[in-house]
This record gives sequence, structure tokens and C-alpha cells, in this order.
Amino acid sequence: MDYDSLTLLDLKTMCKERGLRVSGNKAEVVIRLMEDDESKSPQPVSIPTQHNVQHMQQQMYGGQQPQIFITNNTTNVVQITGIGIVMYGFFRVAVAILFSEWQAEESFFALVIGIAYIFGGILSVQGYRIGLQITLITLVISGMLSLAYHDEVSPLSVGMGGIWPVELSLVCSGFCILVVAMPLFTAAPSNFRIGTPNYLRTVVNMADFVSPVPLVWGEDKNEDIEVKVVINCVHCDSPLKVPQGYSGNVKCPSCGEKFQVK
Repeated sequence: MDYDSLTLLDLKTMCKERGLRVSGNKAEVVIRLMEDDESKSPQPVSIPTQHNVQHMQQQMYGGQQPQIFITNNTTNVVQITGIGIVMYGFFRVAVAILFSEWQAEESFFALVIGIAYIFGGILSVQGYRIGLQITLITLVISGMLSLAYHDEVSPLSVGMGGIWPVELSLVCSGFCILVVAMPLFTAAPSNFRIGTPNYLRTVVNMADFVSPVPLVWGEDKNEDIEVKVVINCVHCDSPLKVPQGYSGNVKCPSCGEKFQVK
């Protein structure tokens, strides 16, 4: 637009309409209007072609394109096992409540065992290896108590006063241990979530705070474990995981586009 051909009054009127300062001489007002026009004009954007992108990737990474793959941290087997553990835990809690009126002490231990099953099952459903490990420890303790109270009618044993043979306790305990241990030995490490949930670490830290002796097993041992964070692709907004603190180029496995992570 030819601002020089306009009068100073017209130029100041245009500045007022655009919300610009109207003070100054004609040259200053013209410069102000020209700068405003330049700031509102669209900037040219250079979009690289697929050929150029591939050529750049070959130069930067020697022909190898960095790719990020999102893997599911849990498998159906681990989740189904965890659900079964939770259901069994609720069953043990119900038995403990049923016997609580005339066997309060044994019912209390049975209740603790049932809660331990539920807790281990929840961790297993969430994909944490420690959930299955807690369940195995609980199974071993429960199996030993089942043998100790085999000849009594107790919520801690399936013997029910010797009605059922002691072999039944051994078979039940051994079968449950085998079912829970199978995912630990057959599933790949990548099928489990790394570390422990935050709420479990909080509980352990609180127990360590009130305990008269240090809880060594409650210390954080995950210093050498690679921590990953979830980001979204700038092109298709798909979530993907990158190592924490990583800076560089990544390629989205969903849309195949590459973008910069800072």
C-alpha cells in the first residue's frame, strides 16, 4: 500500500483503527504501519519432501532410522493370573470373617493372608512382577499354616479337622504356586512394568520411618533402571515412550513422521 500518498491525518486514522500509536511525524507513522503489515503477512514455510527427509536421515544416522516402539507392559496371562489371585483373596477374607465369631485369633491371620492375596493380585493386574512375588510368599506361608492346622477346623487349613487328607493341602498349595510362578519364568521381562508403584513405595517409606530397624528391602534400587516418559507425536498426537532426559530426533511408529524431542 502506498502510504506516502496519504495525508498525516489519514495515516493516524489508520493507526487508530489498528490499535497502534498515533503520535509522531509522517515518516514515523508510515514506518509503524509498514511494520504492522509485515507482522501480519504470512511467513513462507518450507516443507521437505519425502525424498529430502530420507536423505537427511541417511546423512544423520548412517542409513539407520531411529524408531520408537510402544510395547504393552502387561500380557493377558499376567492380568488373568492377577484377577484370579484377587478373587481367591476375597474368598479367603470371606472365610476369615465366617470363622471370626469363635476363632478370632486364627481368623485374624486368615484375614491378613487374604488381604495379602488381594494386594498381590492387584499389583499383578497392574503388570508389576512384585505382585506375583508377594503372592508366592503368601502361598508358601499359607501352605505351611494349612499343614500345621490340618487336624483342626480352622480358616487357615483345608483339612477341616482331618476330614480331607493331608495330601489335598499339598496338592492345592503346589498347584497354586505353580500357576503363580509360571508367568514369572515364561513371560519376557518386557511384559512386566519396571519397578514398583508409587503408592507401594510410599507405604514402605512410612513403615521404614516408624520401624526401629532400617528396612533395607524398602530402599530404592531403581537407579540403574532406564526411566521412560510418554510424549505425543507432533504430527498425529499418538502417544509414544522415550527415555527420560532424551534430546534428539525420533520417528513416530504410527504415522512414520519424524520430529525433534527437546
